[in-house]
Formats: sequence, C-alpha cells, structure tokens
Amino acid sequence: MPDQLSPTAADIREPEELNDVMEEPRRGRGRPRDPDLEARALSAALEVFGEKGWVAMTIDEVATRARVGKSSIYLRWPDKTSLLTDALREVQLGAAVEAAEGGAADGDLGEPVAEPLLRDYLIAHATRRANLYLSDAGIAMLRLYVEARAHPDVFADIRRRAITDFVLDERRRVEAAIQLVDGVSPMSTVQLLDAVEGAVFMHVLVTPPELVDRVRLNLADYIEQMVDNQLRAVGLSPLGS
Repeated sequence: MPDQLSPTAADIREPEELNDVMEEPRRGRGRPRDPDLEARALSAALEVFGEKGWVAMTIDEVATRARVGKSSIYLRWPDKTSLLTDALREVQLGAAVEAAEGGAADGDLGEPVAEPLLRDYLIAHATRRANLYLSDAGIAMLRLYVEARAHPDVFADIRRRAITDFVLDERRRVEAAIQLVDGVSPMSTVQLLDAVEGAVFMHVLVTPPELVDRVRLNLADYIEQMVDNQLRAVGLSPLGS
C-alpha cells in the first residue's frame, strides 16, 4: 500500500508540466496571471476533499474543477497536503474576519472586557461555527475531524494549523472573559467551549438535508438560547446582571 504522503498516479507531473512550472514566472508579455486562480484552487480543494476525502483527493481533479493547469497549482503548493491546509485555514480565517468587520454588535473578536461581552462573544463564536458548517465548505470542515483521526500522521500538520491553532485562540479569549467576570471562577474554559461548540456541531450534523433551511432560519434563536443555558449552568446571568 503506498505511503499516504506520496503523490498518487494522478498527481505525478509529466516532464512538460514541470517545464511549465519553471517557465511560468518568466512570462512577461504573455497571458496575464489570473488574479482569482488561488481562490478557485482553494475552493476546489475544499469541494473535492469534502466529497471524496483525503485518499481520493487528487491535484488533477482540483485543477479541473478550478479550471487551472496543474503546473499553476504546483507552482504555489508543493503537494496536496499544503494545498488542503491553506484551504481549510483560509475559510476559517475568512469567517473570523467577517465577524470582526461586523463590530461589537456581532461579537467583538478583541479582548473581552465584561460579563455581557462573554455572552456576546460566545454567541458570535457559535454563529461563526454554525455558518461555517452550513456553508459550501461545511462538508470539508466536518470531514476534517474524521480524516484527522483516520490518518493522524498525514494530518499532523493540517490538524495543528487548521484545528489546534484556532481552538487555542478561542480558549484564550474566553479565558480572559471568564477572569474578568470572576477572577477565581471554577468555570472550565475547555468545558464551556466544548459545550457551546459541541451543541452547534451536533445541531448541524444531525439535521437532515431537507431541514437545513429551517435550521438557518431559526439559527439565531437557537444559539442565543443555547448560550444562555450554558451560562446559567455555570452560575452566570445570561444578561450579565
């Protein structure tokens, strides 16, 4: 059985394709570079990974769906591991930036400053995650957790950069908010985030396709009630009173 890190037959580049990779940077008067190439490649990588999983994902198919040459992809990413890592990070960073641009009313991504903001932040965090799971990239995100368990060696770096880094950052922010609420609070940051994100994850995961639109419609109410229940469970007033 071939090593999972080795390229599949479909990924192996022919000599002429290698020449294309070397020649592309020297094109001065030819066809201008496509400014959307990277975005299309990252989107296609998520699509193929979500549909077929890690083993069946090939650079060939990503290139076809992105409508770009394999040489252009290899010029930017040396293998499908680095391509998938960037795709998964990009979609999560994009969701975080959108939330940050929404301002404090949508959940400030800066340092928490008061108990009401702990609630706001948890609501914003849960909403970001739910919207991500319900987006076009949602299947890729859901598959990521399974594949990271199924192929731990292959996914070691992907897991760190696309899961662990984000989890640790969220814990740091929530921990800061908890300390501002009560410097000696027995609340566990890990358990609080697990409860909030776990509820969102299961809410989306177990929803049949025909009810997804209803989930989207009622998402805000569901998340607010869920976060309030979690805060009550640890002895805090949802409204910070």
